[in-house]
Amino acid sequence: MTSNQAKIKRPLPSENLSEHYASELNSMFRTLNHFVVHAGEIGRAHESFLRGILDRFMPDNVRLGSGFVASPKWTSRQQDILIYNRDFSTLFEVGDCTVIDYEAFIGAIEVKTNITSSKAFKEAIAEQAELKYNFHRRGLYALYTWEGISYETALDSLWDFVRTNPTKNIDLLPHVIYVRGKYFMLSNYRGENGRVEPFLTWHIGEQGITEGQALLGMVSSIWHFGLNTNLPWWLQSWHMSSKIVLDRSKKVQVPSDIRKAIMTD
Repeated sequence: MTSNQAKIKRPLPSENLSEHYASELNSMFRTLNHFVVHAGEIGRAHESFLRGILDRFMPDNVRLGSGFVASPKWTSRQQDILIYNRDFSTLFEVGDCTVIDYEAFIGAIEVKTNITSSKAFKEAIAEQAELKYNFHRRGLYALYTWEGISYETALDSLWDFVRTNPTKNIDLLPHVIYVRGKYFMLSNYRGENGRVEPFLTWHIGEQGITEGQALLGMVSSIWHFGLNTNLPWWLQSWHMSSKIVLDRSKKVQVPSDIRKAIMTD
């Protein structure tokens, strides 16, 4: 082995796996569309596809399902992907519908087949914000869409949502916004209370990150925000200390009018 060969860094197993699983997701998405045309059935299948892939990266005491979160004062609407601690007893379970105690809550992912408008995007953000507000901002809150609006439109819609109540809504934004094949937005928890630079953005594709890296970003977010623990060694390639990943990100700046409203409140 030459000295140059010895310096080559081999990808971690999780990197290769994530690329394989991302390709698997894309293949399932395309194949299903050849056979099924009913929007509801397609949506449920897409939730199942993503849930099955993410579950492969979870520890044994974490379960992914679909259902509701109940607390003494409030019960959520149905969550497309519900991530919870299986060490807690479920309150109710039949088929693929589960009701969990809010103490078992680890995270929730809103899954959309296609977000085609600013209005639909803001509605999805508002649904996650409602959940985050009622459960005191604990756990992971994420939005995943198989097809969606452009990054520029999404960003404009995001700020329109915040402007309706800046000091409240700036802290209710989801931790992750992942539009397959286009971009991956991650809550910038190193920012000043999340208010100065609330997101880091990676574009998916040429000059950006791969689909597999974006998928690994979603997995890492479950571990960081949901499990609230250090990332295992096999996820370190995504960690924010990874210069390769970080160098491809772009910090999202808060518009001046929103920043002014927050600072003067």
